[in-house]
Amino acid sequence: MKEAKEMLSDEYGRSVRDLFKSFLILVEDLSEDHRSSFVKLKQGLPDRYHPIIDQADYLDEGKLKYLRKKILDMGNENIRNVENNHSKYIISFDFK
Repeated sequence: MKEAKEMLSDEYGRSVRDLFKSFLILVEDLSEDHRSSFVKLKQGLPDRYHPIIDQADYLDEGKLKYLRKKILDMGNENIRNVENNHSKYIISFDFK
C-alpha cells in the first residue's frame, strides 16, 4: 500500500493537472473566439484595411504556444513545490 504522503501527492497532482487542462481548454476557446471576431471584422471592412487588422491580431500561433507553455510550467512548478513541502510534515491517514 502507498504511503500517506505519496497518496496525498498523487491526489493533489491529479487535481492540479485537471485544473491546468481546464486552463488550456479556456485558452483554446479564447483563441477560437478571437479568430472568429477578426474574421468578422475583416469581412465588415474594405480590403484596404485588412493589413491593419492583420497587424492588430496579437493572438497568433506563437502567442498561443507561449500561453500553453506558461500554463503547463506553472502547473508543474506548483506540483513540485507541494511535493517538496511534504517533507516538512508527517502525514498519516486513519481509514474507517
